[in-house]
Amino acid sequence: MQVVSTAMFKFYYKKWLAVVDYHDALAQAGYLLVTSQTPLEHPLLKDNSSGRSAVLVIGSRAGLCGGYNSTVYGHLDTHLSVEKSAGRRLDVYAPDSRLIGTLNSHGVSPAKVYDNLDELPSDAQIHEIADEFIDGYIAGRLDYFGVVYMSFHSPGRQQAQTMTIMPLTELIDHLTTRAKVIWPWDLAFEDFHMSPSGREIIEGLARMIMHATIKTCFLEALLSEHVARMVAMRNATKNAEDMIRDLTAEYNHARQSQITGELLDIISGTGVLR
Repeated sequence: MQVVSTAMFKFYYKKWLAVVDYHDALAQAGYLLVTSQTPLEHPLLKDNSSGRSAVLVIGSRAGLCGGYNSTVYGHLDTHLSVEKSAGRRLDVYAPDSRLIGTLNSHGVSPAKVYDNLDELPSDAQIHEIADEFIDGYIAGRLDYFGVVYMSFHSPGRQQAQTMTIMPLTELIDHLTTRAKVIWPWDLAFEDFHMSPSGREIIEGLARMIMHATIKTCFLEALLSEHVARMVAMRNATKNAEDMIRDLTAEYNHARQSQITGELLDIISGTGVLR
């Protein structure tokens, strides 16, 4: 399992590196839109007050990855506690994974479980998941939507976190602070000529940014899962080797004691015969 996860990690790590520049470009475009001197009017840029929030929580597709799902659930539990204390409704959505069992054991019933998703969901599957929440936010039926997952920062650092998808302004703020140097800080939205106009393309661009971000969350969750499994299996192998060494030493000690006892019996018997 360690070898398999190592190979899968390398495969998805190349995909992760390949989309960094694309996400930076989306962050730049989104930054220009939300910093317009004359604020653009669109429901995705406004706050709602329906009292309903939703999170998509991503767990591991397979087992043998240590405390991966427990860590993700611990972060989700914080959301549940905060929303409950504030008197707001929080709906939990999740792809079919090992995390479902963890949710059920803690009395959390997902509003919907997405079956038959690819290991890394395709663009069509991402659109099917995301558009329901986007349309709900535009209609004012949803105040907040985020993704709870194990984020991947480097092969040596992964961390459970929430990626806020809506409100859109919070997402763009996160992307611009996480991205590489955002160009151009010294230019404004009004310095660019867009065709069609910014007001016409904002929803299409917003959906593009949100779809790409959700897919990245799935990708980072996969990377983190394979890292967790590599570490867990390496530790399991080491523990097994240590156990074998200790049991072998114990066996040899017991066998040596038995042989010594048998030799003493033989010597004692020989002495009696004489």
